[in-house]
Amino acid sequence: MNPVSAFIRLIRLPNLLIIVATQYAIRYAIIGPFLFKFSGDQDIHNVGLKMSDLNFFLLCLSTVMIAAAGYIINDYFDVKVDRVNRPETILVGKHIKRRVAMGAHIVISGIAILIGAYLAYEMQNWKLGLIQVFSVGALWYYSTLFKKQVLVGNIVVALLAALVPFVVGLYELLLQKEYVTDTVNALLFYLEEGTPFELIEYQFMLVLTSILYWTLGFSLFAFLSTMVREIIKDAEDYEGDKKYFSNTLSVIYGTRKGALVAQLFAVLMILALGYVQYNQLISKDTGSFMYFLFAIQVPLIYVIYKLNQAKEKADFTKLSKYMKLIMLMGILYSLFFYLNTINV
Repeated sequence: MNPVSAFIRLIRLPNLLIIVATQYAIRYAIIGPFLFKFSGDQDIHNVGLKMSDLNFFLLCLSTVMIAAAGYIINDYFDVKVDRVNRPETILVGKHIKRRVAMGAHIVISGIAILIGAYLAYEMQNWKLGLIQVFSVGALWYYSTLFKKQVLVGNIVVALLAALVPFVVGLYELLLQKEYVTDTVNALLFYLEEGTPFELIEYQFMLVLTSILYWTLGFSLFAFLSTMVREIIKDAEDYEGDKKYFSNTLSVIYGTRKGALVAQLFAVLMILALGYVQYNQLISKDTGSFMYFLFAIQVPLIYVIYKLNQAKEKADFTKLSKYMKLIMLMGILYSLFFYLNTINV
């Protein structure tokens, strides 16, 4: 395998593309339609997405760079364990020199942090720059420490997965609130004379609140689905983790109890979606109700059922792939939402 192909495999290019797709979907398929509908389906100056396309691209770039650096450092420290769990996938030390992998991690992480600092400067909010610093640090300590502790590593990865959609909403909402006066004044020009400024401002804040709820909803879905998948992966990697003293849930309590915890999080996902579906029925959004039911909930029930029967590594490997598909269906709902919204 040539070094370029090995590096592309090392950074998990398909996973990085999914991260990019998720962030662009949140921006253009969730946040964008809310703002467009509020403007009365008109392209009104000062009403719409406030974060520039360039800055949003840089935000996505910093996100995927941090993820790529995380994959690199994880494989760097996991060589011994991977010799047991998945020897055919080992790249560091075999196709890529260890010092090259470490150097790539440092450079890619550093650039991502610098991009985050630039965006924080552009947003005039230095605290935002801490997001990239936190993410890089969390992935380093995950690889060296957290993943060897019961549930701690799973929670860290799930929180970082939840950050992927959350930062899109966070950056945009901060800008929307900063320019709320300009937005309302632009809208008033198109409304009936005498319309109170406070009324439009109140209605606009309701829209921003809806955007926040939807962003948090996608983040919660990312957190719970990642928890399920990470716990399943722990069961899949049981042999190698046990040999090298990683205190994962499956190693400490056994794969059977690990599967039970994964089932618990899957049930929480179903219940959370059920709450959303209840509101969809009230609002007569049967399309979304059916999408959640057949694209996410039924597959989750299947995963719960198969976890009862899973015993071999191959069983958990298949279930991990099923969970990845469910996560993808969750992302694709944003496109369903977009098409459903623009046709209303």
